[in-house]
Amino acid sequence: MDFGLLYEMAIPRPWTATTEHDAYWNVVEQARLADQSGFTHFWAVEHHFREEFSHNAAPEILLSAVAQHTDQIRIGHGVVLLPMNFNHPIRVAERIGALDILSHGRVEFGTGRSLAELELEGFGINPGDSRPQWAEAIDFLQGLWRNGDGEFEFNGKYFQMPSRPIVPRPVQKPHPPMWLASTSPDSYAIAGEYGLGVLAFGMGTDAAGMGRRIDRWRSAMANSTRDLYTKNENAGVFMMAFCGKTDAEARRICEEAFVNYLDITIDVFVRWGRHRELPPGYEWYAKLLEVAKNQSAQLKFDHLVENKMILVGSPDTLCEVIEGFDGVGATQMIMAMQLGRIAHEDVKSSIKLFGEAVIPNFR
Repeated sequence: MDFGLLYEMAIPRPWTATTEHDAYWNVVEQARLADQSGFTHFWAVEHHFREEFSHNAAPEILLSAVAQHTDQIRIGHGVVLLPMNFNHPIRVAERIGALDILSHGRVEFGTGRSLAELELEGFGINPGDSRPQWAEAIDFLQGLWRNGDGEFEFNGKYFQMPSRPIVPRPVQKPHPPMWLASTSPDSYAIAGEYGLGVLAFGMGTDAAGMGRRIDRWRSAMANSTRDLYTKNENAGVFMMAFCGKTDAEARRICEEAFVNYLDITIDVFVRWGRHRELPPGYEWYAKLLEVAKNQSAQLKFDHLVENKMILVGSPDTLCEVIEGFDGVGATQMIMAMQLGRIAHEDVKSSIKLFGEAVIPNFR
């Protein structure tokens, strides 16, 4: 079992002239501690226009800094948004190559398309085009790197490129491991069809439910009709997490931040409902979150804890939850500890205790 940390880069108000500066360098310090504590992966999201919730609009910059302050931990995009108004595929290839060089071959390349109307609308992206644009970008990137070091030509629906050499090239050959962020059930099958690792970002799923989705992903990969010259057969499961000396201590520190995080996630779907129908495949998720919306903060948190959908508690409690996901085929737990108003020193304490008392049980 691998263990990763994922960073939204939460910076809640009130702000001072140094708030963003301090938050970024706190995260670099946390990454260095995670590297020393046995964590295997550091993941950074890409979000736009999400002040307070996520100030991580240029994850490649943060990841490059983290690479220079760590030695072993793998450097993960969780994820690069591939609709072209967010990131043109040529620029993505160039940036991944440079980051892989500067990290000495430690890049994990997660991909996705965004479900936030705030972000899609802000960049002028038609939600109906987001998945086919993602697929075309994947075709381009896999074709480019499979082609080796020569020139490459691409003719797609959304963009065309005459024969050109694209440099720099990644250290890892033919390319860094590739992943897909999966929230809707259908995206697990798509990840398998393309030979991609799965980043399971949908909250509200216990180990048994996650096992069914992982099985669907593995089946799709085994039966893919595509020419899978590489496969990433790893499944990372995302969870909010905080490790304390006791269950009560952990809950006291993180409960407010975790409930607020869930509420912000709910609001993504509420925004869709105000203007248009949700993209196909997300109806089940919106219904689930609508129920949560009407619960009190305590009920929401109790539900997540009791159904083992978050990692909160003592090392023994966390080990019990992780064992359930290990048993259904997850190969990595991806944890968000730096959320909301959780203090920097508390995040470091959680990272250190997790490394000392949880990770050794799964090595």
